[in-house]
Amino acid sequence: MERINIINIILENMKKILSVLLLAVVGMTAGSAYANGVFAKNDLLGSITLGFGNGFGQRVAIDYGVVDGWLDGKASLGVGASVNNTIGWDFRYDAISVIANCSFHYQFVDKLDTYVVAGFGGGIAMAENHFGGGIDWTSAVGLRYYFSPTMAFNFEAGHTAGCFVNLGLTFRL
Repeated sequence: MERINIINIILENMKKILSVLLLAVVGMTAGSAYANGVFAKNDLLGSITLGFGNGFGQRVAIDYGVVDGWLDGKASLGVGASVNNTIGWDFRYDAISVIANCSFHYQFVDKLDTYVVAGFGGGIAMAENHFGGGIDWTSAVGLRYYFSPTMAFNFEAGHTAGCFVNLGLTFRL
């Protein structure tokens, strides 16, 4: 009974966080600049993704461009963070983590942002009514395809908070 209550509390809080972030992102993207999907210095991106792997994951992330102009103006460096929730397929495992990361972006074609990302953080997990803390990490390759000036489809493959594939939307803030 206690495990179900904790999972419900976690899911309700994640729903609230995602709803508030989505409303904020939609409101802020109305007048944003667009550079054919290039991730540049001072760009701020927000992403909402769903993941699959060791379980079902949800993630809210931000990326901020800190350096650009590398490699003939096609490469840039970003820093960011994410809040992640992964629920095991058998519902016997649930974890929440916060990860800080660094990303390297390279634009091969217009509107396509390709990148690699790595990061570390920590979190808490519950399995079989036992709680524990630990280290979580991200190591993935990804791409964002901008279908509008302020929104992109987002895909990542690698390891992100227990998920091996993440799909979602990115918003230019």
